[in-house]
Amino acid sequence: MGSPKFPKKKYNTPFHPWKESRIESERELIKKYGLKNHKEVWKAKTYLGRYRQQARELLAKIEGKDPQVKKESEQLLLHLTRMGILPAGSSLDDVLALETESVLSRRLQTLVFLKGFSTAATQSRQWINHGHIAIGDRKVTIPSYMVSKDEENDINYTNKSPLNELSHPARPKTDVYKTGVITSKIEKTEEETIKPKKEEKPEPDVKKEKTEEKKEETTEPIKEQEKTETKEEKKTEDKPEREKETIEPAKKPEDAAQESKEEKPAPVEKQAESKNENKETDEKKEDK
Repeated sequence: MGSPKFPKKKYNTPFHPWKESRIESERELIKKYGLKNHKEVWKAKTYLGRYRQQARELLAKIEGKDPQVKKESEQLLLHLTRMGILPAGSSLDDVLALETESVLSRRLQTLVFLKGFSTAATQSRQWINHGHIAIGDRKVTIPSYMVSKDEENDINYTNKSPLNELSHPARPKTDVYKTGVITSKIEKTEEETIKPKKEEKPEPDVKKEKTEEKKEETTEPIKEQEKTETKEEKKTEDKPEREKETIEPAKKPEDAAQESKEEKPAPVEKQAESKNENKETDEKKEDK
């Protein structure tokens, strides 16, 4: 008899602990089913390995046509169908074709999640450990509990659990459809889908209007520039006409000469010089 403090290990560890392919496959199972560690995968493999070993032994003894072998094989197949691991009418060869996922899918943790009592597999594990899940009237706090087909429909919240209230925030929304309670919002959405929709007029495109306004704004300064250019051109055209008006017609050379003679007076300086010369001449004559 062993010590109660150190119970015997109920699962078999892998032969080689550092195989990369095995570790990756186990990690995928842990993520998919919300397991705690690799130990739970090894437990499922040993659970399945016992049935497979029993099926191999029975297949080797079937050729002897022993009635005990038939009885044991029938009991094995009936047990596996009752647990939901195998479908009805299966044979021993189907037992050898089983995989670890067929065992992990029958755990209480996965069924709580599949039934819609939790939003994730990890949350279902939490509900079970905290004592919120029951099978019938019996509270179960073991996530790895193997649920039979008869017990599958009896999974529910415990009577004292606050999750029994539909208004609980941690309760998933899928329970509303499962219990048959439909809120007013859901009814409104259903009525809207049934009623024919009114023909809605197409709303004016705000983007197009903005682009048109921008185009108009850009065209306005261009037009102003064109106007200023046309005004400047007109001014340049008007200048030579005005210059023509101011310029007098050219006069004939004969008329110009006569006018110059008439208008030009004798210079005063020349007259004074001539007077002085006359005086000098007169004085010379007197001296002689």
